[in-house]
Amino acid sequence: MYEMKCSCAQGYHKAALEQIVLESGALAKVPDILKDYHQIFVLSDETTYQVAGAAVIEELQAAGRYFHHYVLKKDPLPTPENLGEIFVHLYPPLANTDLCAFSPLPDFILGVGSGVVNDLSRLTAFRLNRPYGICATAPSMDGYASGGSPFLFDGTKATIKGNTPRYIIGDLDILTQAPYDMLQAGIGDMLGKYTAILDWELARDYKDDYYCETIAKDVLRAADQCLKNAAQLKSRSPEIVKNVMEGFMVSGLGMAYTGCSRPASGAEHMFSHIWELHLLAEGKKPNLHGIEVMEATLMVMHMYRRLYRETKDAHLKELIGGYLESFDASMQAARALEMPMPVLDREMILEGIYKGLKLRDRYTIMHYLNERRLLESYAEDAADWMIGGMKQPA
Repeated sequence: MYEMKCSCAQGYHKAALEQIVLESGALAKVPDILKDYHQIFVLSDETTYQVAGAAVIEELQAAGRYFHHYVLKKDPLPTPENLGEIFVHLYPPLANTDLCAFSPLPDFILGVGSGVVNDLSRLTAFRLNRPYGICATAPSMDGYASGGSPFLFDGTKATIKGNTPRYIIGDLDILTQAPYDMLQAGIGDMLGKYTAILDWELARDYKDDYYCETIAKDVLRAADQCLKNAAQLKSRSPEIVKNVMEGFMVSGLGMAYTGCSRPASGAEHMFSHIWELHLLAEGKKPNLHGIEVMEATLMVMHMYRRLYRETKDAHLKELIGGYLESFDASMQAARALEMPMPVLDREMILEGIYKGLKLRDRYTIMHYLNERRLLESYAEDAADWMIGGMKQPA
């Protein structure tokens, strides 16, 4: 178990995570890592099954630890329908069983994939009161170590409670071969931590919200590490990918330690969630989460820069000023990585800001501006700046 004493109001942080393995050939070590479990259910999707799922199953079968597996369709979403599919297939539906006995259940849930597979594995394990682990297949997001899962339900998207994984296994031979847009998404998700932590500080200072300085500093250092390695990500160097993944672990643990997504999610995530819901409502495939987060992050940075120039609040100016160098470096990284900006429809951009304001009970720059009747002006300016190719002076 990961744990630490802390000077924050919580006083103590812990997460059920027992081991992180990031190395070449890690898949072959899965049976030994999970040596205490004997009925392991494996969850993947059509893509990750081919990439790593089949190999994991073969390793578990050879060791006598395999129980059953289920393969979700390609590009699954975190929906009740997919969660229901998993529950139906936890055990072969047509298998002959004793009708008077309880249904047999696995003693461990092992996801093989990245964002959605990890989220659905987490929720399955939580609802079954079973431990789970994840074999990561892409450095595409920071939620591997988190204790909550983004989930689409009742027409909205929210992070709901789940389990922290016991084990995170990342085979660098696989992670380095992930599609490039997933590498971009991972960096995008991490660079959003700069605005997320600044929003958290804003909430601390102007709404007296809970804040953990230790976790915030750890997450910012992890973001700095990812930023430092971003320009070399195209090389797919195992060392670079490992450094980025280690940054993800710190961010995810911050969420697990605090019991919420505040250390990793601010206004930028609210924008992206609304954009995703918009595309789903139109029957379209959502963009990768981290790609949208990167675009939203740059917009929030633009809003903070303007606030820095215009505010007469000396404390706020000092607070924002401490982030400006990171904002500039993030912009440079986005350009160097050729980060796509997929949401360029003005109405959709503004929808993300205005609806994002009410998506979650979490104080951010949007709420600060709205209280001062500045949000509309800042939102329109940020939308114009993004559509104009981010060319106007920030």
